[in-house]
Amino acid sequence: MPQAPIWERDGTLGAIERLLSAAQEGRGRSLFIVGEAGLGKTTMIDRAQQGVAGSFRIGIGRGDAAESSLPFGIIDQALRGLGFRRPSDAKAPRQTPLQARATRLYAAEQFLESLPSPGLILLDDLHWADEDSLALLSFLCRRIGSLPIAVIGTLRPWPPSALNMLAPLATAGDATVEQLMPLSAAASTEMLNDRTGTTISGPSAQRATKLAAGNPLLLEQIASNVRSGRGVPDAESDGGNATNALLRARFTGVAADGMRYAQAASVLGTRFRPMIANAMAELSEEDGDRVLEAMCRGGVFDTSTPGRAQFAHPLLQQLVYDEIPAPLRARWHARAFRLLVAAGADTDESAEHAARSGAIGDPDAIRVLALAGRTALREGAIARAKQRLEAAAELAGSRANAALLLDLGEALVDSGDGRGAIAAARRLLDLSDLTDRQRIAGQRILGRALFVRGAHAEAADAFQAAVVTALRSDKSEAVRALLDAAFIAWPSGGPALATPLLEQARELAAESSPRLLLRADTAWAFSAFVGGDPAGIAVLEGAVREALANPEDDTTDFAWSWGTLGTYANMAKWTERFAEATRAYEIGMQAAERMGLPVAIAAVAVMHGDTCIRTGRLREALELADRATMLADLAPERAFWAAIIHAYTLADMGRMQDAAEWHRQATALAEPNEQSAGHLWLLHVGAVLAMHERRTADACALFDRLRALASQLHILEPCIVPWSGDAITAYGHGGRLEDARDLLESLESRAHLLPCRFPRVVALSSRAAFTEKSDPPASRRLLDEAIGLATESGMPLLEARLRYRLGAQLRRSGQDVAARPLLRRALELADGCCAEGWAKKAGEELQLAGGRQSGRRTDPDSLTDAELRVRALAERGVKPAKIAGQLMVSVNTIETHLQHIFRKLGINSQRELMALARDRDDPSPNGGDRPHDK
Repeated sequence: MPQAPIWERDGTLGAIERLLSAAQEGRGRSLFIVGEAGLGKTTMIDRAQQGVAGSFRIGIGRGDAAESSLPFGIIDQALRGLGFRRPSDAKAPRQTPLQARATRLYAAEQFLESLPSPGLILLDDLHWADEDSLALLSFLCRRIGSLPIAVIGTLRPWPPSALNMLAPLATAGDATVEQLMPLSAAASTEMLNDRTGTTISGPSAQRATKLAAGNPLLLEQIASNVRSGRGVPDAESDGGNATNALLRARFTGVAADGMRYAQAASVLGTRFRPMIANAMAELSEEDGDRVLEAMCRGGVFDTSTPGRAQFAHPLLQQLVYDEIPAPLRARWHARAFRLLVAAGADTDESAEHAARSGAIGDPDAIRVLALAGRTALREGAIARAKQRLEAAAELAGSRANAALLLDLGEALVDSGDGRGAIAAARRLLDLSDLTDRQRIAGQRILGRALFVRGAHAEAADAFQAAVVTALRSDKSEAVRALLDAAFIAWPSGGPALATPLLEQARELAAESSPRLLLRADTAWAFSAFVGGDPAGIAVLEGAVREALANPEDDTTDFAWSWGTLGTYANMAKWTERFAEATRAYEIGMQAAERMGLPVAIAAVAVMHGDTCIRTGRLREALELADRATMLADLAPERAFWAAIIHAYTLADMGRMQDAAEWHRQATALAEPNEQSAGHLWLLHVGAVLAMHERRTADACALFDRLRALASQLHILEPCIVPWSGDAITAYGHGGRLEDARDLLESLESRAHLLPCRFPRVVALSSRAAFTEKSDPPASRRLLDEAIGLATESGMPLLEARLRYRLGAQLRRSGQDVAARPLLRRALELADGCCAEGWAKKAGEELQLAGGRQSGRRTDPDSLTDAELRVRALAERGVKPAKIAGQLMVSVNTIETHLQHIFRKLGINSQRELMALARDRDDPSPNGGDRPHDK
């Protein structure tokens, strides 16, 4: 069938064609078509669909005012059309709403990355989309640049949520916006003549174009009038409202029962169930069918969708709905709610009518809204959960029960509305009939809300109140409240405040479930260890066995805990049991990836990145830090730590300018409270950078602040933030020998109590520096002993630095022959770690000692370090512009790297690179089962 002609839309059709061609080549983009109702937005969607039939997988989602509150509704429609199914969470523990939201977004991204053929996502009437759908859409639009995916969305300027979402996408180059304008007078006349099959000229044509104001929908209606013999309406036929006059013509000749049916349908939305509309209009099944058939012939309704009918255009639904008096509309919605519940409709569908009914005190409406809110929370649709639960609380008024207020408080906390959450929690706590369990839960929500608002002292009081309440009836709840209290104590009080709380939790947990006892033991052991007490190590070793055997059960809310695996791996890392740490991290990462948990993936990435730094795997550390950064919008609490890992790694590589830039980013992401624990790492990196720039006084001042903060927080284990050796060096260069000696003696007094070698290595090398001039042989013996310990510890870059120091010392004293093997080995170690700065130093010193650097042969077809890092990002679908920002180079540089990578691997595109990565990660013949395929 030939397509109907359209006018003055060549620019938009061209944009659609370019978008689809780019997607076929693996260059995904988004196009959003904005225009008032009736200007042909849906026609553009239809043309796009027709143009790629058979060559693209197509998923379509359509918005509706009555369905706008379905969580992820419009995006879910489209993704399901492409074959997406949410991953099974049968093995996963209950996630927090924020984790569930991140998991939902991550699963959608992973699904699009795995599509075997080009995909087209069509989203009509986005202005009705819920906030969670818009967040998911924005997330995906920023990630399809290297995928064969095209997104086309249409929207009106109002409501403004969708339009506001477009601005940052368009600014970042992730989306193109096309504005549909009304047709010109000439095009309007041409269209009118085409649709009427005749030539309309003179005053009638002028009147018609004026009435329609360039709106194709209204021109269609005028053409219908002309074909039926009614002619062109007068401009004043409806009190000057030409649009309503033209639309109302569709209802000419409709009887009273037909109008009542249309009103009922308009309340149900643009799409509706005929059976429900019949019942609302109080028509028999036969009469309802008769009315529906007649109105389909009259161009009011369309029944092309099985089981549903819909208005021929949303403007018709809006016209009918707007003309229903507001009180009557509320009654219509109340009736729709009752009928939908009786018909077994989805909770979300009936909840929308409950919210609009204004049925104050109606227990069924309150129940359905509360259930819809809880479901949305569970699915991670936090904005919708908040809206539903607020509506339920409003209908319940003073009779809102504890369960509803608890859910509302959780939704408000997770949406970042600390003020609202505090009000909901206090409203709950004012109820006179609370059980102890409900009161405890309310006090914990109040504590979380106060913490979000920055009122840490008041939050601690709220958690303490929960402990007092729980001790009367449920010690397990007291343990949970103490764990919360310990968590919020960490940022400002460190182990000094947290450990006493965890000791109490551990004591109470002895009578609780094994799982809760494990949590308390793990938290206490970690806090004790960080505070310099090695007694926690044995406890963690006992706790980790079950977590290693069942890693899925150990997944947790990584905003509030690391889980047993993460905590154990950190302890193993800090005690130089690097193989055990790596095994635990890898098991945890594999479990997180199997379950599609981006927050857990980011958390493990930054923790394991620190292990890689210590063991000299600097390239791997960067890749892990890059991965965490790429997940920052799903795991924002890990963005700071990813920046810290970047800064440490790049400083060890000798790339100090890049390290300084990441330090600036970490500073911007850090907690505003400068007494928080994260500032220890921030101060250390800042001091290292200052030393490199020979700003010794600045470095010493930063170390002064670091020492004071570490003492205040009681973070005394010297392997966690490895700053002590750098501080001693800075104080020595700054002439502050007493401070250097005090710090050295403090380190020596603790070093023999700890199971790690690093503090002893630092103490020996620092003591060697003090004795270098007064007793050179003793200094060399100390350095030699330190080298032995560093070799045993498995920290090759630390060993390289010490070998360089001893070799340089020997070379300066004229012992070139003895210096050469030390310097040559230092060069080899630094080179193997990709520590370019230290390798250069060792090479220069070796040359001065009369030694030769062994020739390094490089396969011209092997990837360079820079290309390997670009590859690691590109094969995850990251766009070249984003890679350039991550690596702090130009886009042209990244494009050059990509071309070299493609040539060396024998491929032609980033899409093929991503396919290679999938095959490498999943070598099974059929690609294995993916979560979204189940």
